Amino acid sequence: MSKSLVVYFSHPDENYNVGVISEGNTKLLGDALAGAINADVFEITPETPYPTEYQACIEKATEEGSKSARPGYIGDVDNWDDYDTVYLGYPIWWGDLPMIVYTFLENHNWSGKTLMPFNTHEGSGNANTYEMIKATVPDANVIGDGWNITGVKARTSEGQQTLIDFAKSL
Repeated sequence: MSKSLVVYFSHPDENYNVGVISEGNTKLLGDALAGAINADVFEITPETPYPTEYQACIEKATEEGSKSARPGYIGDVDNWDDYDTVYLGYPIWWGDLPMIVYTFLENHNWSGKTLMPFNTHEGSGNANTYEMIKATVPDANVIGDGWNITGVKARTSEGQQTLIDFAKSL
């Protein structure tokens, strides 16, 4: 029996182009997708929270990126081996995956898993992250070219529905 999991990292608080939000753009998408396809959910929650102010968050993410840091996260997926399809959501942070997403990718065995990435951004599209994911987890079957949307559009039901439609079409 096929079992699906939606994994995402999302940043609430002050975000570029959407202001101060209580739920991050990627979280809204991930939760909508999981509900629509009856998938389990795992949110990648940092051990050390990212700054709430946008500029301070940029500085922290830039520092992590320059060091190829692998920040820790809280908890992990129960019964990882039970899932055969994983939908992975993340924001684009300055042209890359957030470093904490690399931590998650590198901490799991992707052999035999199908992976569909999706991301939010404010103008950079997928920023070549699908290729970065394929290089990081070569044992995964990364399907399609992924899917992306601006954070502003992700906050709408229409934007969320486009992800659901895309995922169901695969």
